[in-house]
Amino acid sequence: MISLRLFLIIFITAVATRVYSQSDDSVRIAGYIEVSKKFEEQQPDSAVDLCNQGMKLAELHNDLRGQALLLLQLGRINGIHHHNDLGRRFANEALSIFRSLRDWKNIAVAYNELGLLDGAGRISDATSELGRSMQFYENMHDSSGIASTWLNLGAVYEKNGEIEKALTWYLRALVHYEHASRKPQEYFLLLQNISRVYSRKGDRQAALRYLEEGLHNDNSPLYRDTEITMLEEEGQLLEASGKNAGALVDFKREFDSAKKYDNLEGEAHALADIAGVLKKDNAARSLEYLKKALGIAQGLREPFLKANIYEAMAGVYRQEKNYKEAMAALDEHHRLLDSLLTSKTNSDILALDTSYQLEVSRERIDQLTEVNKKEKTKRKLSLIIVVLVVGVLLALWAYVRKMRRLNQRLNESNEVRDKLFSIIGHDLKGPAGNSVQVLELLEKGVLPAEQQNKMVGELKKQSAASYDLLNALFEWGQAQLNGVKVTAETFSAKAVIRKNIGLLAPSAARKDILICDETPEDAELYADPNHFDFIIRNLLSNAIKFTREQGRIHIRRSFADGAVVYCVSDTGIGISKEKQEAFSKTGLPVVFGTKGEKGSGLGLLLIKEFVTAGGGRIWLTSREGEGSDFYVAFPAEEDGHRHA
Repeated sequence: MISLRLFLIIFITAVATRVYSQSDDSVRIAGYIEVSKKFEEQQPDSAVDLCNQGMKLAELHNDLRGQALLLLQLGRINGIHHHNDLGRRFANEALSIFRSLRDWKNIAVAYNELGLLDGAGRISDATSELGRSMQFYENMHDSSGIASTWLNLGAVYEKNGEIEKALTWYLRALVHYEHASRKPQEYFLLLQNISRVYSRKGDRQAALRYLEEGLHNDNSPLYRDTEITMLEEEGQLLEASGKNAGALVDFKREFDSAKKYDNLEGEAHALADIAGVLKKDNAARSLEYLKKALGIAQGLREPFLKANIYEAMAGVYRQEKNYKEAMAALDEHHRLLDSLLTSKTNSDILALDTSYQLEVSRERIDQLTEVNKKEKTKRKLSLIIVVLVVGVLLALWAYVRKMRRLNQRLNESNEVRDKLFSIIGHDLKGPAGNSVQVLELLEKGVLPAEQQNKMVGELKKQSAASYDLLNALFEWGQAQLNGVKVTAETFSAKAVIRKNIGLLAPSAARKDILICDETPEDAELYADPNHFDFIIRNLLSNAIKFTREQGRIHIRRSFADGAVVYCVSDTGIGISKEKQEAFSKTGLPVVFGTKGEKGSGLGLLLIKEFVTAGGGRIWLTSREGEGSDFYVAFPAEEDGHRHA
């Protein structure tokens, strides 16, 4: 004979191929569940083993729905074999998964299963859970689910001996199924249940009527086992009512149906049932049928069926006063029952042990998952703390950096302020005091004419310098108070340069300095013309101050890096590296020109602000004793204007 495990493998493959003709993992899991249902009553250990194999596959692919369906099947198996506590644990775990998946239909199925598990002795809990299932089915407008729940309510009440309530729910479910064009398996199960309830009430006619209704509607080969069972039950009812002829007809129909569908076990049952009817009137024929049934049962290796047949044979032998054969048959009956009880106990123990191992394994996995979650939470919290700390440190760093920049600007502002006070205190106060003294001398008329002319010339020179300084101070103060406003337009840069050369020509002539304007005749610029005028005038004035006699000053224009660059170059005394660095930060300190002309550095400070406000930049190159080059770059294109 083929071993049980090999048979199971063949059976699983056949079922999966026949029913689904697919190969994905969800279908394979469904195949494990379907085959497990075939073995859940007679071989619970095999049924549990199939669920375990399916669970491994579901866990491998993280199929939560598949895991929940397998847990529900494990709960059903344990419920069938009266391990209700373990069955409830499996069903509740399945329910929890279905809830997390928001799988409303299977939530209702799980509540149905829990109701059946609680049905033995816990009728209040059972009806409560079945009521919840009903609510889900009603919300989904699932009439088949509602009818299935009514059927289960009837089963719970029947199990607890409340047959009137059971009948009420059974009949309510029947109304739903009677309107269905195609009768499902539950319809025939329901008719059997109703028949059984009426039989318990003693109303065999009603019991027979419902079985006949089932046999009349049972025209599908899918329900062949149901047809055989109903024929057997109808025959037994007729036999109990003393209608042996009718019972014999049903039992023969039972045998024919079993033979038609190759159901050997059904054939054996039918032969035993026929033998029971013939027992009183034809003992020899009865034994003949029983021996045929025994031969089939031995081939099937069905010990429970064999035990029942031996018991029936012992009854016939005892009727015929053949006590020796009766005793031998009865001994074999008890031996088979003992063997069956041991086997069933071992199978139940194995199934229970396997179920517990699976439950412990899942609990361990759940614990590890929980520990994992906690560790992940800790890591996330640690990461959040690190990010927060880094964020705070970065904020502090940015704040410190900002404060340093502000302090640096404040220091620079303080330097400018000190410089202004120095200018006001010395560059304005001194010349003003000297002018007063000169005017007093002139007023008294004590100086010779030649010296008076000289003093007037000096007074004029100092007054002009003071005026320039006051004008620069006014421009700078206005820029600080109102901000530098840029009013850009296209203008002739050449004209502005010529105007300022003309204004400063007397100063250049006194030192015999040649100013060379090398810019193009058509040179135009898009910038603020007043700012450009101030820049050129100030740079030229500085160049004249710090250029020796007979020196040269050049004004040039060039293009570089997207900007138009104007350069004022001189052959003067140059600027030291320290002063160049000071210029890059604030401005140049107070210095004196080659003829004692005083430079405050305020003009360059204003130039820097004007250039920056216009989006340009200023820089210089210089070597002491050789001269300096001041560069001012303006954006080459602005608002669609291009410099010529």
